[in-house]
Amino acid sequence: MSEGTTEVRLGAALFNGDHSRLGEEIARIESAGLDFVHLDVFDGHLVPDLGFPPRTIASLRPLTSLPFEVHLAATDPLRFVPQLADAGVDLVLFHVESTPLLYETIYSVREHGVRVGLVLTLGTPVGLLGPVVTLVNAVLLLARVTGEGARGAEFNPLVVPRVGNARKIVGAFGATVDVQVAGGLRREHVLRLISAGASSLALGGGLYKAPDMAREVEGLRALARGD
Repeated sequence: MSEGTTEVRLGAALFNGDHSRLGEEIARIESAGLDFVHLDVFDGHLVPDLGFPPRTIASLRPLTSLPFEVHLAATDPLRFVPQLADAGVDLVLFHVESTPLLYETIYSVREHGVRVGLVLTLGTPVGLLGPVVTLVNAVLLLARVTGEGARGAEFNPLVVPRVGNARKIVGAFGATVDVQVAGGLRREHVLRLISAGASSLALGGGLYKAPDMAREVEGLRALARGD
């Protein structure tokens, strides 16, 4: 499970919130009892979309003490790391596909005083995690195709066995790694992902569309506990 706890962490992907009221959305996430804020930073090249610039993250940082965990989809992740560190992020998760220099990039993130993790898309072999699993704090498995519109908008069940494979690799190396999942997650996916070995879930549209976010979070926690 995630570091320091036997409970699954639940986070909110801010990109799915109302971008005209980001400060209020941060307050809503905190009051709903979520554990972290998932922030997408895209460069428009690695994936055909744009996310939050570091300056926006910096402006939101004083509004909450919740961890800021960044999904960085960029062809040159090291270009963003100093700015993200200055913005006060707690964890940077960068794509395995974005650089051939995994060790160097991992250590560069650490040298900026930020926790580090890897992102694996649906088509990326989970086995790539093995050589560096003891060096990272987290791995994020994407459950849909980022930036592919309707074709990639839905949760893909192929991620479930991938979570199990990642958890086996973590266990085989005796590592302590937070196995995260994001992308189209809804209530009906929670138990399958937890059973497979997920320790953190970043929720998006399904969470924001709930009539009462706090009640939805409470229900998800009860579901995760098996109540």
